[in-house]
Amino acid sequence: MNVYDFDNTIYSGESTVDFYFFVLKDNPKLLYLFPKMIYMLMRYKLCLITENELMSEAEKYAAEFLNKLDIDSLVIDFWDKNQHKIKDFYFKNKFDDDVILSAAPDFLVNEICKRLSINNVISSNIDRNTGKIKQLCFRNNKVAIFKQHYPVTRIDEFYTDSMNDSPMFELAEKVYIVKGNKIKELKV
Repeated sequence: MNVYDFDNTIYSGESTVDFYFFVLKDNPKLLYLFPKMIYMLMRYKLCLITENELMSEAEKYAAEFLNKLDIDSLVIDFWDKNQHKIKDFYFKNKFDDDVILSAAPDFLVNEICKRLSINNVISSNIDRNTGKIKQLCFRNNKVAIFKQHYPVTRIDEFYTDSMNDSPMFELAEKVYIVKGNKIKELKV
């Protein structure tokens, strides 16, 4: 089994950020959320707020965003326009038992995985009515969530763009770091 992070690994970019800007084109009134999100992220990066505080604030903005839009229709339109951003290397390496393990929200990732015939998807789960994050598939959480779904599975190859995924490294026979279109095996 091969496991892939999604954003900046098999997808060229950050899908959630790209989706936000895609939605803004037809819904510019939602632009007011952008400075608030940047401010939150900066405070988190500077260690002025905890991850829990960041998530609490993110949930407020997610509820505003999700409740004002026809998300299902927008997700389809987004992937119609952005499916080409799936990197070629993935198609060359693809197997039926691949797993996508992503911090991106399930409502966004599930559609592209369906199109790519990827049946095994583990991602963050957000209640679309309340904005509450039910499952955050990020950093250390990725290992716990992966083990819930695959308790005795050994990963043959793990692909990621970030050392934030280092907790997953111990589960894999081989680890690959993806930077743009370059893939380098990481010795762990």
